[in-house]
Amino acid sequence: MRKNPAISVVMPVYNYGHYIRDSIDSILAQTMSDFELIVVNDGSSDNSGEIAHSYLDRRIRIIDFDEQSGCYPARNTGMKIAKGKYICVMDADDVSLPDRLEQQYRFLEENTEFGVIGGAFQMMGNQRVFYRETDFETIKLLILRFCYLCHATCMIRTSLVREHGLYYNESYTYASDHDWIARASSLFPVTNMNEIVYKIRTHPQQISTAKSQMQSFFIDQIRLKQLSFFGIEPTETEKELHLALIKGLADERFGEKQVDRWIERLSAANLTTRRYSQNKLQKFLQSLRYVYAFNLKEA
Repeated sequence: MRKNPAISVVMPVYNYGHYIRDSIDSILAQTMSDFELIVVNDGSSDNSGEIAHSYLDRRIRIIDFDEQSGCYPARNTGMKIAKGKYICVMDADDVSLPDRLEQQYRFLEENTEFGVIGGAFQMMGNQRVFYRETDFETIKLLILRFCYLCHATCMIRTSLVREHGLYYNESYTYASDHDWIARASSLFPVTNMNEIVYKIRTHPQQISTAKSQMQSFFIDQIRLKQLSFFGIEPTETEKELHLALIKGLADERFGEKQVDRWIERLSAANLTTRRYSQNKLQKFLQSLRYVYAFNLKEA
């Protein structure tokens, strides 16, 4: 392996001994071999560390924590020591398809305007393919609702990570990926490719299952944080109204007239900040209004 590989794959692991071998093998089997795999063993108490250390491939670098620090501190550690031109996200319970690195590397090399590329994915044991929007202006709006780029499929330019200090905000304990993608999309264009690059495993240990309530809390905080992109500092009541609208959850405290006034405020604010395409924003907000009004009548 040369001193500075093309790609640094960063993979944190905590007690994923049942899955980590499949994940590591999927990277070692890539059609593109110019990479380093940084495995950050986050204080695992099972055999995850032993399995990682059993590989003799010189492209694998292993960082062992004495005790668990959390997924995102582990990711930050891996990103900070990465030597590659690009940093690739990888989870220790999932699998990258054989040409993932090659496809995403080629895309970023040929499309220099984009800073992050995500991709299509499948759930293991399910043939359905989950495709994502590729238009950046639309993606920015969808990120107001949820983490629209599938985080585990992302590859980012290392130069942009260093330039903008684009590491994970560890205070969003179970949703730092959503905040990371929202911040990235505020700094430079991001997109998806329609090729399948990844397979996701579902199991009781994953954060979206084990910590779903806390994850939802942090996602709401990130949704509210993005109001700064409009130049708006909301009151507590406005925060509750905005979350109800964004999530499509009927709240009898807020009727259609209040929702309309909030939508008008967002639209007017965007004319100043110009963060979003005004035409796309208005269509997006009207679609949210339709869902909210429907659910309000059904409540």
